[in-house]
Amino acid sequence: MQVSFVVSAQSTNLKDTISLNDSSITDIILYSSNDSIFNDIRERKVHLYGNAKVEMGDIKLSAGYILIDLNANEIQASYRYDKDSNKIELPTFTDGQELVTCLRMRYNTKTEKGYLEELAIKQDEFYFHMGEAKRYPNDEIHLKNGRLTTCDLEEPHYHFRLSKAVMIPDKRIVTGPMNLWVKGIPTPLGLPFAIIPQQKERTHGLLFPEFIPISQYGFGVQNLGYYFPISDRLQTSAYINLYSRGSWGLRNDLDYSKRYAFSGKISVGFQQFRQGFPFNTAQNKVSIIWSHRKEAKSNPYWSFSSNVNFISDNKTKNNLDPINPQYFNNSFNSDINLNRAFPGKPVTMGMKISLRQNSIAKNISLTSPIFNANVTRIFPFKNMVKNPSKEWQKTIARIGLSYSMESQNKSTFNDSLLTVFDFRGIGNEFMNGVNQGIVLQTTSGFFKNSVKITPSISYGNKINFQQIQKNYNSLSNGTEIDTLAKFGMAHEFSMNVNLTTVLYSYYRLIGKNKPLIRHLMTPSIGYRFVPLLNPLTTANAGANQSLISYSKYERSIYNVGNSSKSSFLTFGINNSLELKVKSDKDTVTGYRKIRLIDQFSITGNYDFNKDSMKLSNIQLNLRISPFSWLNIVANSGFSPYSWSTLSGKTQGTYAIKAGQSLGRFLSNNVTTTLTLASKKSREIIEETKETVKTNWNSDYNQFSLHPEQAIYFNIPWKINLSHVYSINANTSKTTLQNDNFLFVQTIVINGDISFTKRWNLSSNINFDIQTKQLTNINISLNRNLHCWALSFYWTPIGGNKSFLLSIRNTSSIFKDAKIEVRKPPSFL
Repeated sequence: MQVSFVVSAQSTNLKDTISLNDSSITDIILYSSNDSIFNDIRERKVHLYGNAKVEMGDIKLSAGYILIDLNANEIQASYRYDKDSNKIELPTFTDGQELVTCLRMRYNTKTEKGYLEELAIKQDEFYFHMGEAKRYPNDEIHLKNGRLTTCDLEEPHYHFRLSKAVMIPDKRIVTGPMNLWVKGIPTPLGLPFAIIPQQKERTHGLLFPEFIPISQYGFGVQNLGYYFPISDRLQTSAYINLYSRGSWGLRNDLDYSKRYAFSGKISVGFQQFRQGFPFNTAQNKVSIIWSHRKEAKSNPYWSFSSNVNFISDNKTKNNLDPINPQYFNNSFNSDINLNRAFPGKPVTMGMKISLRQNSIAKNISLTSPIFNANVTRIFPFKNMVKNPSKEWQKTIARIGLSYSMESQNKSTFNDSLLTVFDFRGIGNEFMNGVNQGIVLQTTSGFFKNSVKITPSISYGNKINFQQIQKNYNSLSNGTEIDTLAKFGMAHEFSMNVNLTTVLYSYYRLIGKNKPLIRHLMTPSIGYRFVPLLNPLTTANAGANQSLISYSKYERSIYNVGNSSKSSFLTFGINNSLELKVKSDKDTVTGYRKIRLIDQFSITGNYDFNKDSMKLSNIQLNLRISPFSWLNIVANSGFSPYSWSTLSGKTQGTYAIKAGQSLGRFLSNNVTTTLTLASKKSREIIEETKETVKTNWNSDYNQFSLHPEQAIYFNIPWKINLSHVYSINANTSKTTLQNDNFLFVQTIVINGDISFTKRWNLSSNINFDIQTKQLTNINISLNRNLHCWALSFYWTPIGGNKSFLLSIRNTSSIFKDAKIEVRKPPSFL
């Protein structure tokens, strides 16, 4: 077969073609070098010097020196020295996707065997350093005197010394005796042999457990598991927990994912807590966690999601894990949603199953299902008024109609019914009904649209299949409530009209940059009328058969309004303040805007139908975000009525008439959130919000929502401080609590400091200023050891006192190679 050799020497810019009849080489060999090329025609050898390169099919070779021997069908490569006698341009061999670096190599193009000295190769997260190695035609590499590590440094922090090994690319690594070395020092730790699967093979295997030296359940083994790779879309892990006092648990985690379609995880666990002698009792607990997320691109008209977090005993303080992540949670919410949008139509429909658990109230609320249908705003009169020229015609054309309907089946029951599996009792608590409503609304403008008026009419229809009836109980001399399975329909109706405008004010200040303050004021006034459609039921069911009034739907699934006639006036003023300063950095407007007040609103209403206290409390709300790292929210409720100085109770006369000035503030709340960090650090946190994506690791989901809580070794320091300050008027004074005002102050501080590139200290502190006590503290110390990580977590106070010392490998391959010590042994 005729073979062409294309010779390119960059120093001479020459290209030669040599034709030889040889059947041993079947590919065209392209080679070049920067220094020189010497063709020995007699010996049939080609010498390449200086950044030499050879290409033959998928094989690419570069080195300081390369020899092509056509007689022996071999290619040899080695390094070269620079002017300081340093070894440079080490041979690099690429065969398809495999990259190999070594000190010297020899490769036979006919047998496809290779010999390598001081080989360095990377497979997945493994780095191999081999004294001698041979490469065979089936791509297997046999080596002697090797090092295996996940550390990418030339002198790794740790490695396993291998006497001999066989590496089968993309399948497995089989070694002989191996010994662990740390910082060049051998340790007594090792294995007689090892079989290490590669990630592409997805081999099942054992998951190393955590040992719990001491806990309320005794000595324990936590999360001893086994991994099963089912397919590229499905994987599962089974875990077992065992404790010396008889408690045990099982858990199965199933991960599933389909690219561009959906992903999710299902975790089902069972725990049995045992008390020893003399009680010898057992308590069972089942937990189900299911999270599912559908990609919007898979089908834009259908959406399905789930977020299930269920525990059977409705308790959070009992858990076999000494560091209970749900210790402070008092409520658990579970939701499964299915929604459908119709293309080209303003209609959406959805179905939902909801479960609410509360460990303090000891009740569970199950809603199964909730069905809803919505028609977004449509304009039925738009086509009836063609080419509207007058304002009243435009108003009719802008009349919009929206419709909503919801039906649900709900049961609220004591959690003990679920514990004893009393499903009949749970079913007896179900209540159901249908709620639907229609809203008609339009908008009209006056005075060149400077004033907007928005009238609307709302109609609601509520159907309940359960009602109540109150009767007198002679034995208790009180009211007895009976729940009746009875159909009932109620109607609701209201009319609203709102008038609003926008006022702008500008204030020019004296200064070099000519600052300008812009005041934006949005006053609004409205009227609302609600007729009497559902009068209250009266009965002689009170104490001593006194007359009481009640609504027969007050315990139904949908409460009914329009039980009294109301006609009231609403009013409000919303303000914002902005400072504009000349800036050369802004090339568009030439000004830099600074928000002084984001929102300051005053709202209230006046009810014409009330006998007394017609004017409502005045609500004030303030929100200020002068900087990206500072946010202040304040709200207050001001009462214009007088009050009793003895009991603190509000009275029906105006305060100014009673000589108590204009009134008093009933409630005042100020919440301040402060994020202290350098400008560069805040930019890193903002970038994290964009770069952190969903992952099968739950930590990624948490930090994608709260990136400021993540630990960043490249951020010198950051502190998040939240302060909640409440002042409430005491409207029910007692002899024990006779203060005019009640104060509540809480401070939550969390932050971290990276005092070196490798050390990071973070903490979360909850402090009650009123009691001057720390309610909870979490402290963590982290050391980045490049390929290893050292972490210490400590909770010194609170109901979940504990600590955890963890040393683990940062590689995902050796993620289970870790040492964890939880809680101190008893003698400490």
